[in-house]
Amino acid sequence: MKRTLSFLLVVYLTVLTACNQESTGTNTESSSAIIVVVENKEYNGTEDKLDQKQEIGDQIGTIEKKTKATKMSAGNNQSNYFTVGSEIYSVKGTEDYIIVKDKDHKSQLMKKVVQKR
Repeated sequence: MKRTLSFLLVVYLTVLTACNQESTGTNTESSSAIIVVVENKEYNGTEDKLDQKQEIGDQIGTIEKKTKATKMSAGNNQSNYFTVGSEIYSVKGTEDYIIVKDKDHKSQLMKKVVQKR
């Protein structure tokens, strides 16, 4: 009887450990920062919200190349997240933000990365 219980306990712990390792695996695509490079400036995804005073400005470009999620975008109008053809807009009253609209017309606010010196 003790042998059977010990065996079942070992099997249970093995299954439990295997399930835990699978559920804590990392997804590189979803854990990477959202990056857009436009006019030689890098913008990252942010949870900041626009003031009601600020409005979407003019279209300043479109995403021309999608890079790998783990790679830094090297050229203008590139992103590691947005698909080719997504539209890039300025935000009236500030140069610290842009808005990117994907093909489903969902908007994402992006904040300019301040280079530390």
